[in-house]
Amino acid sequence: MRLLSNIKNGFKKNLSLAIYSLIAAILAWFVISMTVYPSIPKTIENIPVELDISGTAASENGLSLISCDVSSVDVQIKGNRAEVGNLSSENLKARLVADNVSTTGTKKLGFEIVGTDENIEFEVKSIRPDTATVVFDKYETLEFAVTPEIPNITFAEGKTLDTEGFSCEPEVIQITGPSAQLAKISECAAVSNKEINLLDSSHIVASDEIKLYAEDGSTIDTSAFKFDTPSFNINIPVLTQKTVGLSVGIAGAPSNFNSDFLKFDLSADSITLASKSSQIEFPDKFEIGTISLKDLDIGFTKTFTIDTQDFKNMSNLEAVTVTLDDSNLDRKEFVINDFKVINAPETYDFEVITKSLDIVVVGPEDIIEEITPSDIVANINLLNADKIPESETFNWDITISFPKYDNVWAVTQTNAVVRKTAKTTQTSGSADGDDTVTAKSKAS
Repeated sequence: MRLLSNIKNGFKKNLSLAIYSLIAAILAWFVISMTVYPSIPKTIENIPVELDISGTAASENGLSLISCDVSSVDVQIKGNRAEVGNLSSENLKARLVADNVSTTGTKKLGFEIVGTDENIEFEVKSIRPDTATVVFDKYETLEFAVTPEIPNITFAEGKTLDTEGFSCEPEVIQITGPSAQLAKISECAAVSNKEINLLDSSHIVASDEIKLYAEDGSTIDTSAFKFDTPSFNINIPVLTQKTVGLSVGIAGAPSNFNSDFLKFDLSADSITLASKSSQIEFPDKFEIGTISLKDLDIGFTKTFTIDTQDFKNMSNLEAVTVTLDDSNLDRKEFVINDFKVINAPETYDFEVITKSLDIVVVGPEDIIEEITPSDIVANINLLNADKIPESETFNWDITISFPKYDNVWAVTQTNAVVRKTAKTTQTSGSADGDDTVTAKSKAS
């Protein structure tokens, strides 16, 4: 027992001695290090890059820092062991050296490492990376027109969007941002991503996004911009529409003429018409124009400009070319010299100066072969001819008809020369008094 107690007491004395010796060694090492090696190097990682350029030449020239491709750096510093030994990334920051920047554009800039405690001195031995690519620009505010977008809206059958009334409220937006980025904006759109199915009447919806487009149609990142209006009301006017066939009318045809047998080839078969009114009646066919029957000869073709009048032209169809299908038609020349004057005012005499007229008749091949001059009626309708000055000749239309046929017609510009004179009055005496006798001349 005594032996064990002696060993235990000796161990305690030796342990205490060892501890005191270790402390003494550390103190000795510290004193020697501070004396022999007062400065030490130290590497500190992830020091944040400060993007504040206030007070620099760049700031004084009205420039703003738009982007920097380096967010942190690693540095090796050297300084007093007591001072730099406890430094970390929280005690240092990297400043961009922008004192020589005076113009916009992309620059390569170095760093200046500074401590948050100005009393701590150190020497910067290296910086990784040692430069950053920085973009400088000037901030401006420009105004842009706003166009609406509704990608998730569908319309009910017979309904469509009225693009003319499709608009935003307000109509413009003020955008603030880097001038170089602003210059890339070609179009600004207020977008509603709300889903609306089978819309059948006008509607207003709020936008939930602003999109910017470049000239090539690509989208532009909006993070660099500020907008004076965050949301817009989008007006969605709805039209009623219908697709109808196209037709042409025939003018100047005799009363017995059947125009239904005529066939035409049209460069477009149909047109889509629309109206703001949901109560409007659409025609079964839309007549693009009329053709004078006397102009409808073999080989006829004509282009009509489309005028939809009270309807909106949703097909953007500007013109239609009409060609007569004359595959089963023929033409034949005749000379007529029998003119019938009708509806001549009784107070005048009319003399037809024209004695004969060459005409061309068009119709189905088999009918044209059998027609003779006796089948042709040439009427000179002198209704309202009393307004023509007296003792003058004038041109008057001749109406050519074919009473036996409803599918042939004359294509000649048929006019006759007519002379108009007042009727003569003669006075003669009698036993009972004066009698007035009017001599009437026969209208030819």
